[in-house]
Amino acid sequence: MTNLRKSKSLPVYIVEPHNDVVRYIHRSIASKILPFDDIVVIHLDSHPDLLLPVHLDADVVFKSRELIENLSIENWILPLTYAKHVSHIVWVKPPWANQIKASELNFTIGKCSQSGKIRLNCKENYFLTDGLFRPMQKLEECSNVRLTVAELRPDQWSELEHRSSTHETKKEPNVVSEQSCLFSSYQKWGPHLNDLLNGRPYILDIDLDFFSTANPFRGFLAAEAEQALRRLYGYQALCDTTDQTLLQFSKKRESQLDELEDIFCQLENEYHVKSDQQKALSLDDLMEIEAISHSSLDKQLLEDILLICNSVLLDPKYREVTFLQVHNFGCTLDDTELPHHISTEEQVSSLLNTFKNLLELVPRPTIVTIARSSLDGYCPLNAVDQYQRDVLKILENQYGSLLLTQDYD
Repeated sequence: MTNLRKSKSLPVYIVEPHNDVVRYIHRSIASKILPFDDIVVIHLDSHPDLLLPVHLDADVVFKSRELIENLSIENWILPLTYAKHVSHIVWVKPPWANQIKASELNFTIGKCSQSGKIRLNCKENYFLTDGLFRPMQKLEECSNVRLTVAELRPDQWSELEHRSSTHETKKEPNVVSEQSCLFSSYQKWGPHLNDLLNGRPYILDIDLDFFSTANPFRGFLAAEAEQALRRLYGYQALCDTTDQTLLQFSKKRESQLDELEDIFCQLENEYHVKSDQQKALSLDDLMEIEAISHSSLDKQLLEDILLICNSVLLDPKYREVTFLQVHNFGCTLDDTELPHHISTEEQVSSLLNTFKNLLELVPRPTIVTIARSSLDGYCPLNAVDQYQRDVLKILENQYGSLLLTQDYD
């Protein structure tokens, strides 16, 4: 490993949207604070952020500026693994997050030999429902990825949840496998993580929505329009997990999402200016939209689009909603919805204390990245500053002086 620069003060980079941390990771690699490859990311977040920019050519990963322009909050980590910068991701999730079960996964990421896009061979539903799966033989220029999903659950969490009337998230079913038990107790996986790190440089990455998170799409549409959107973005659950079946499913799902994206982009172009004199649309009006007239949608789904359009265009309550936002909402409606858990002060305090205890089990990180995630509605705007102060205080108490870079308005 190349000799790395060591800083007496711990570098801490604070951004607003989470994908903005990538530029600081790239700079840290370029300045030899981080190594070029084999980095570990310990990622505390209510969301995995482990999707891929589906239309991005794989070669763009090596063009820093262009890559950063194409990243979003949900897909900024895995391109770093394709570039071989990151080899091991540890998603440390709060008790309410259930997008991926606590487990240890190993998979391959590479360039799809047919499309030139980045794809992977992991069979987790989280990846399948975005159309990201490709069999190993369809991937080129591959990198191996290790993903550890571990839950940071305070000892007294069940009691705090029982006393709280504010949490509104689905309970995750009890999982009794030995592996799940290991990664559901930080007292067990914390020391294990220290062994896994084995002195390797790592990034401590913290999204402040780890402590309390909202689903910004709740109440986004009228109830009937939301049900229509669920039908529109729905898919048939898989029973067979052979490579060929999953490949067919992924391609079909990818085509479905691409078609819907085209439809809502054209609707946005057509109706981005809303008028108080707007009349209700008809199916004939919709068929004038090229992406709709050339689509594979049946009559029921066309009527669903019509219902959604008229709700957004005519109901004053939803006049601020754009059709691009409707598409983004639709993409979240898979088998696990976005978590929504507005934590009580007691719960936040408990999570902060458990976070502090975790840091005592692992060595000092090479850099720390922090995302506020408040302007997009994921971290409560009225609490994010306090969470930031609390986290910085814990870091300072644990590691001494901090070298802060604050890149947000």
